[in-house]
Amino acid sequence: MERQEEKPKEAVKEAKEKPERELDGLRKELARLKELKKQKELKEIEAESENIASEAIKEELPSEEIEERLNKIEDILTSKLGEIDQKAYEQNAVQIEKELREIELEIIKEREAVTKEISTYELLLNDYPWLEEKRYIFMYSIPNKKTDLKDYESWKNEWSKVLFDYARYAILHILYLRQTESEKPFSNFEDRKRALEEIAEELLNKEQAEWLSKSKEKLRVYWKSLDNWAEEIYDWAMEISPLEPILIFEIRESNKAFSKLPNDDIIKIFKMLERDKRGKIIRLEDDQVSFKIKIE
Repeated sequence: MERQEEKPKEAVKEAKEKPERELDGLRKELARLKELKKQKELKEIEAESENIASEAIKEELPSEEIEERLNKIEDILTSKLGEIDQKAYEQNAVQIEKELREIELEIIKEREAVTKEISTYELLLNDYPWLEEKRYIFMYSIPNKKTDLKDYESWKNEWSKVLFDYARYAILHILYLRQTESEKPFSNFEDRKRALEEIAEELLNKEQAEWLSKSKEKLRVYWKSLDNWAEEIYDWAMEISPLEPILIFEIRESNKAFSKLPNDDIIKIFKMLERDKRGKIIRLEDDQVSFKIKIE
């Protein structure tokens, strides 16, 4: 009986904590866009002072309008929305995230510009300034788990946040740890392989990632839920081809954040949308899978 009572309590706790976790992600995304907007404006000022002529400079962004929209979203995220239940969260979060994506496109026009103007590492520094502070140099060494368990747990927790945001900012769904070892800030670790593996295990403990290989070389990081990806893919499909089935290769060529989702995840998303009666999976003769949207 005690175990049966524990499960509903855990479910209630998860239902309460999930909106706050995902809202925190939206707040971070808002902060990232504000920083991106600031970097964009600084670069335009520098270019103008040097009389650099380019198409990007010539295009005037509606700066005041974007600032107003960002501030409006910030007001929502810092209001009582952060204390709402799951149902109320779901009614607001999708629209807020969609609005953030639209604002990002208006700021930088295309994804390649983001990489050029502000790197993934610079975005991380904005959230974690301690990455370059000398007094935190000890963070690049793994604390002794046996003698300093508290420090070890704290170290692992902080770095798991950094790795999670690294994947999110770089729009990487799968991390190849050998490659990640050579990227800042992880290249500064004394024992890079062991450090990344232990940090990855912490993401698994938080149910934010899973190993895709027994050798622990490939890590799938869930920095956005499949529910949210399903919404984005559905909206995109409705926009480009509401009457024709959507093929996986079309998703790959969309140049959207979801274009690099693993095939297995795309199939799961198709099944989720079919379960919600928003369309139907169609299997083609060459074993390809497509999805046909249901038009009301």
